[in-house]
Amino acid sequence: MLLKHRLVFIVDDDDDDRFMLWQAFQKHHPGCLLYTFSNGQELLDHLTDYADRPDLIILDLNMPVLDGFATLKRLKLSSQLRTIPTVILGSSFETNDNLRVHEAANGTVLVKPTSYSELVRLTNQLCPV
Repeated sequence: MLLKHRLVFIVDDDDDDRFMLWQAFQKHHPGCLLYTFSNGQELLDHLTDYADRPDLIILDLNMPVLDGFATLKRLKLSSQLRTIPTVILGSSFETNDNLRVHEAANGTVLVKPTSYSELVRLTNQLCPV
């Protein structure tokens, strides 16, 4: 997935995690325009109210209001939103979690990085220089 000068939406309820991911993108991929949201419902509200469509959505797995799986499922139900590449980050995953993502129409599941250097590697995967 190549992203250069692209719009990326980051959805995470943890302020620190959201900031660290935002910072890694800003520092290492300044061409990416970033929007942040604290839960899936905020993301869906934005996508309903505005015409901008991201090139990538990064969802935290566990969030209040609307978690990553439920958000992904709603995205994939929309003909206008289902083609947006979506990555779900979680601290750990079980086989059932991977099945839920597959059932929700093939989002990508990754373990959430635990260090800044791992976050940078993740941004490099998503936005190669």
